[in-house]
Amino acid sequence: MTLLACQIFFTVAHEGSFARTAEQLHLTPSAISHAVATMEAECGFPLFTRTKAGVTMTAAAENLLPDIQRLLASSETLDQSIARINGMDKGVLRLAVFNSACVTWIPHLLPSYEAQYPGIEVQLYQGSYADIAAWLKSGTAEIGLMSNSSALDLDFEPLYTDPLVCIAPAGFVTHRQGIVAAEELRGQIFVSQRPDTDADIQSYLKKQDLRVKTRCYVNDDESTIAMVACGQGVAIMPELILKQYGRQAGEFDILRLEPSASRTIGLACLDKNGLSPAARQFCQRARDYAGKL
Repeated sequence: MTLLACQIFFTVAHEGSFARTAEQLHLTPSAISHAVATMEAECGFPLFTRTKAGVTMTAAAENLLPDIQRLLASSETLDQSIARINGMDKGVLRLAVFNSACVTWIPHLLPSYEAQYPGIEVQLYQGSYADIAAWLKSGTAEIGLMSNSSALDLDFEPLYTDPLVCIAPAGFVTHRQGIVAAEELRGQIFVSQRPDTDADIQSYLKKQDLRVKTRCYVNDDESTIAMVACGQGVAIMPELILKQYGRQAGEFDILRLEPSASRTIGLACLDKNGLSPAARQFCQRARDYAGKL
């Protein structure tokens, strides 16, 4: 397959539409259809299933996708290196982040990065730690901000230690002011997020043998804060996100955990030695920002 064919394959897989692929790549729909037919003839098996609802990958195409993504990433790295030698930065940076980093870090990092490197197009993917790991391994993203607890076999560089705290409705009574022991949380009603949203919190609950009772399941930090503030339960959260939102007119208390716990936020990738110039530039900016926190 040519690089253009690989780009067409990847875009059709992502968009689920020949028409949207043609629009993105500035080609005609018939050119996309012809290119896909040529690829299928070369491969010897169908790549996409066409229905009225759109276009979906076949099982064979799903097996090819990771290799095609890695090939495109390598091509992008080469293009960026050539552009840099010629004295100009251009290319694409695909960045994956979790929710609280998207809210707190990215607004400080991206505007200045884009101002310094206007030729770099930043594509941002927000998801859980599990999503980020999958995106990095598949080539959808080149660099990710995540916790070391979920980095596993990825190349990980720690940047910032973020304490975990308990938030509780205002007036929540504990034995010592400003501190809540794990034993005091036993039997409490919790506001909970999906298990894969924050592995560090799940790890703390398991380590302290806290069998969480919950009646309120939410998907993000903002909703967690709002539900705690209106009395639906307590929650364990990273301190970082609370620095962004603060207290809502004193409607909840922030309590230190005992025993204490934290998460380590850092940069994850498949291989730090293989990062593109755009990714290396972003990583340095993230290091500088973390050092000021």
